[in-house]
Amino acid sequence: VTTDSQFELDDQFMPSLTSIKSSITPQPTIIAGQTAQLPTIIAEHLTNTADQTTINVQFGTSGEKIMHDQPIINNEQTPLPTRRNRRPGPYNISPYLTNFGSSAGSSSSQPPMFELKHPFIFDLISGNYDIPLWDAFRSWVRDGLLTKHDKKNHDQDHYKKHLAHFPAAINLGVLLINNKNWFYNLYFEGQLLNNTHIDVIFYYLRKKDKYEIGSSYKYTTVDCVFSSKISSIWEKYLDLDNDIGCADEEHVIGEYIRGYRMHAAIPWHMVDHVFVPVHVKNKFHWVLAVISLNDKRINVYDSYRAAGHDAAIKTEIVKLSQLIPLKLRVNDYYKNKGIDVSQAQEENEFFDIVFIDNVPQQTHGTL
Repeated sequence: VTTDSQFELDDQFMPSLTSIKSSITPQPTIIAGQTAQLPTIIAEHLTNTADQTTINVQFGTSGEKIMHDQPIINNEQTPLPTRRNRRPGPYNISPYLTNFGSSAGSSSSQPPMFELKHPFIFDLISGNYDIPLWDAFRSWVRDGLLTKHDKKNHDQDHYKKHLAHFPAAINLGVLLINNKNWFYNLYFEGQLLNNTHIDVIFYYLRKKDKYEIGSSYKYTTVDCVFSSKISSIWEKYLDLDNDIGCADEEHVIGEYIRGYRMHAAIPWHMVDHVFVPVHVKNKFHWVLAVISLNDKRINVYDSYRAAGHDAAIKTEIVKLSQLIPLKLRVNDYYKNKGIDVSQAQEENEFFDIVFIDNVPQQTHGTL
């Protein structure tokens, strides 16, 4: 067989081609919406009005459907994707309970009332204290003592070996105690009280007033650092030839007055009295100075009164008397108190010093 092309087919393939050609019958194109020429079940699957698809279908000799896709007409509006419903993970869920159950009552019910609890339910100074608690402490502090514990110095061990140390420290708010000798010096008379004892005592006095309800006597306290900073400022003021400034010490005093310096502190403009522990180094002695802010007076409580002794005490108290009015003014005490600051002359006056009589006295030579 000779063809117009450059290829020639062998005669043995001609019968096969003739049979294939005669078996193929062209079918008309099916247009969208015109499916009557096909069986109903085929037309239902070929016509899709949603996406306007046009399909050509032809049938071979074996009844096999031959489908040819025509260009698809897309929708004018792109469908939006399905939004994902995000669920918070376990770290984004509130730790607070929101479902309280049926026994919780309605939201209009009154909130429960709780009684305020603190360690100041007894007056340990004037009496009315918890006798069983006091007896338990007394038995505890005496347990394990050496036979001649009273012959030891204040910084020596008064207990038998390994009995003074605590396995876990006791937290006293401003101090961690892990040795029983600290309580020994506090309990037994004639022992030296250091600044840690004073700071803990004044911390609980300060906390007692802050959380006490209904008290008309409003006060706060400072720690042992306060009087040492006052003495440092005083000495630098007196030494006119000294170029060293005292800005750091004055900043610390300002923090005390504003109530920022210590735990459970109260700003001075919210109280009437400030308790100040004063250590007189050359006398190895502690006194209590109470600054009466309203009366502009410093009351001194001294457990050892004597002629030469009073003069040494007054030397320390004068520093408070002259510096406190100045520090109150520069730290906005009068402004926060609502007092007219134009009365500068009156505000800068020194505070009076008064030694309080009838204070219980210690014997000579005791601490």
